[in-house]
Amino acid sequence: MRGLEESGPRPTATPCGCVKPALETGNLLTEPVGYLESCFSAKNGTPRQPSICSYSRACLRIRKRIFNNPEHSLMGLEQFSHVWILFVFHKNGHLSCKAKVQPPRLNGAKTGVFSTRSPHRPNAIGLTLAKLEKVEDVGQASFKYFQSAEEAKRAIEAVLSADPRSVYRRKLCQDRLFYFTVDIAHVTCWFGDGFAEVLRIKPASEPVHMTGPVGSLVSLGS
Repeated sequence: MRGLEESGPRPTATPCGCVKPALETGNLLTEPVGYLESCFSAKNGTPRQPSICSYSRACLRIRKRIFNNPEHSLMGLEQFSHVWILFVFHKNGHLSCKAKVQPPRLNGAKTGVFSTRSPHRPNAIGLTLAKLEKVEDVGQASFKYFQSAEEAKRAIEAVLSADPRSVYRRKLCQDRLFYFTVDIAHVTCWFGDGFAEVLRIKPASEPVHMTGPVGSLVSLGS
C-alpha cells in the first residue's frame, strides 16, 4: 500500500540536475511577523480609504519568537516617519476569482478587480502605508486609541460622512440599522437621503484584546 503524497507543486530539476528552490516554482510559505489591532474591531464601518478617518490608530504587535535575536528586529525603525505593511485580508472568508467587482464608490457599476482596492482578490494580500508614531517594548498592553472624546466624535463623523455601507446594503437594506465599533464605542445609526443619524453610542460589551504572544508594539496612525 502506497503512502499518501502531499498535494501541490513539487520541486523541479534544472538541466544541471539541481532542484529549483520553492520561490522559483511559485510555492510560497510565509510566517506572520506580527498582528495588527486597530480601533475598528469589525469590518462594518472600517474606512475604505486611509484619508477618511485621520484619527484612526492601530498597534502592530511583533512576534518576537520568530527571531533569533528579537531585540534587534526593530532597531532603527524609530528613525522613520512611515512604514509599509503587507498583510492578509483574513476576514474575507474565502478567496475570490471574480474578474469584475462592484466598488462602493461606483455605486453598483462593475470594473476590473485590479483597478480597484477591493480586498476580494485571487490572493488575499493587502498593502498599506502607515504613519509611525512610536516603537516600544512592552509586556501585556491595554490600548487606548483616541486621546479624547472629541477625537472619538470626529472619527465617528468621518466614518459616517464617507458612508461605509456596501453597495448591497445601500440598495437592498436601505431601511435597516447599521452598526460599527470604533475603539470601545459601539455605534448604532441609519442613513437617510444625504444624511446619517446616530441613534445610540454605547461602550462595546466585549472589547477586542490581543490574544497572541507577547511582543513589541509599533503604534501606527493614519
